[in-house]
Amino acid sequence: MSEVDISLGELDHILGLQQAICGLVASDAPYLDVINEACLMAARMLPGAVATCMRLNAETEQLEVLAAPGVPEEGIRRLQDLKPGPGSGSCGNAIYGNAPVFVYNTFSDPRWQDTRQFAVDYNLCSCWSVPIRDEQGKAIGSFALSSFEHREPSGFHKRLLDVGAALISIVLVRHAEHQQVQIEKDRWITRLEIDALTSLPNISSLTAALAKAPASAGLILLNLNNMGLINARYGVSMGDKLLQAFARALQQLAGSGRLFRGSADQFVFLYEVLEQPAAELQRLTGYFFNHPVRLDTLSFHLTFNAGVALQGEGLMRRAMVALKRARDCGKNAAHIYDPETDESDMRQQVDYIGWNLRLHAALRNGGIKAWFQGIRDNRDGVIRKWETLVRLEQDGVVYGPGAFLPVAELTGLMPAITREMVKQAVEQLTRVEGCISINITETDLELGYLPEFLAREVGARGIDPHRLILEIHEGVSSGSKAAYVDQLQHLKRCGYQLAIDDFGTEYSNFERILELEIDMIKIDAKYIRNIHQDVTSYEIVRAIVFFARNAGIRTVAEFVHSTDVQDVIDFLGIDESQGFLFSEPAPQPDGHMEFPDSDRT
Repeated sequence: MSEVDISLGELDHILGLQQAICGLVASDAPYLDVINEACLMAARMLPGAVATCMRLNAETEQLEVLAAPGVPEEGIRRLQDLKPGPGSGSCGNAIYGNAPVFVYNTFSDPRWQDTRQFAVDYNLCSCWSVPIRDEQGKAIGSFALSSFEHREPSGFHKRLLDVGAALISIVLVRHAEHQQVQIEKDRWITRLEIDALTSLPNISSLTAALAKAPASAGLILLNLNNMGLINARYGVSMGDKLLQAFARALQQLAGSGRLFRGSADQFVFLYEVLEQPAAELQRLTGYFFNHPVRLDTLSFHLTFNAGVALQGEGLMRRAMVALKRARDCGKNAAHIYDPETDESDMRQQVDYIGWNLRLHAALRNGGIKAWFQGIRDNRDGVIRKWETLVRLEQDGVVYGPGAFLPVAELTGLMPAITREMVKQAVEQLTRVEGCISINITETDLELGYLPEFLAREVGARGIDPHRLILEIHEGVSSGSKAAYVDQLQHLKRCGYQLAIDDFGTEYSNFERILELEIDMIKIDAKYIRNIHQDVTSYEIVRAIVFFARNAGIRTVAEFVHSTDVQDVIDFLGIDESQGFLFSEPAPQPDGHMEFPDSDRT
């Protein structure tokens, strides 16, 4: 087609169409409105005609009408679901052959044999259609002009159809891209709001729901018991399946509550009104008492601790306080938040933002300090070891770990604190004889930086690695991932001593302790504190000492605070004692102080 086929006036009309459609696209108008406007403008350039746009459904391979201004609703309905083919009219043929189709007489042309009655009923005498193509040149729809009289298209009308089809192609491709972006956006929103393991709304969704909850709302926070034991005994995969089964059971029990997945082993019920919390707790616990969860050939009778908060602001914070109270009472216990008795705990809740700022400032300015508490050798009463204890010093005030470590864990600052403790402990080893222990977290092992970092620190100061004791929590040792075990065994081969801290607080994996060649077991304070009065504590400690002695592992009693307690420790043959009876935490190791039995007060 040459330029002489079109007059300047006609070219001006086409440019007007381009300008109008591009303006609508730029203004982000709805895509169907843009296509409808293109049809209206094209029809005005051919008196006695209508313009239509159809799109091919890639799944059904049928046509759907996107825009047909001037065509009655009944006519549009009849055009829907037309399948492209040799007799499917001008539009069907344009898509079928991916080429323009110009039909002069629809009443006789064989290309209209399947749709001829439609042409007759609506007096569509001529129909010219061009394919709308995607970026790869594939036909995805059609743009057509249908005349109420028999006529051939001029060069102008052919150019008009070509330009209109190209513009609509841009509109459709752009719409498809927007749809894909929205799909991805929805997918990411789902990931942010839905827990991947259980498919329940997650903690972010809970936060949003709490913001909209009425003043009458109530909340039950559940913490599934014994998951550490199950993961260690049956593997993490089985633990995940158990969490999924627990979630499904809770969904069936939800009733008027909305169920959310909290962190780790926690689940949350949020109620608009919770009038009888005790009865609701009884309903939940009763179900799991009578209905074990079955996985493969195994049956699990699940129990949980529960914290309940009713009405008012801070539901989640108050439920967490109540859950802590429940845990203090042992497994399978519940507690309903009581302002009179629990308000003091609320006042002690961590000021998250404030402590986060203090922590970062302390790490920058040297405010994270190592203090040291001596460990007495019970054979001769001499202190030859010290445990490193972290403190935060700011504006002349010294804060204990309980004030800031919870925030450090939440904000991922524990590895930075560990590094600071290592540096200061190794520096002290250049000044004193003996050994110093440092607490190592699961995050430190997860990051895998310890072997190289420790080697650099002790190597720079010429310290024998054997003088550095790495304390790991019992939970880390009992359920360690294979990578943790390999790392700890490597550190052991490098000469560092390994100790289990707070032994007895969880389900101990004795085989794993032997596998790691542990040097020292530190018996948890809850068994030592009243060992002189509590028969159960005495028997538990006696069993631990028996195991350790036969395995060639030294034992340390933590929280030794009185001579009565030390007398029992001596009787049981525990190797070392740590507590205020012999040494209080101080900025410097307290030297090789001797505490013979006659000097104890």
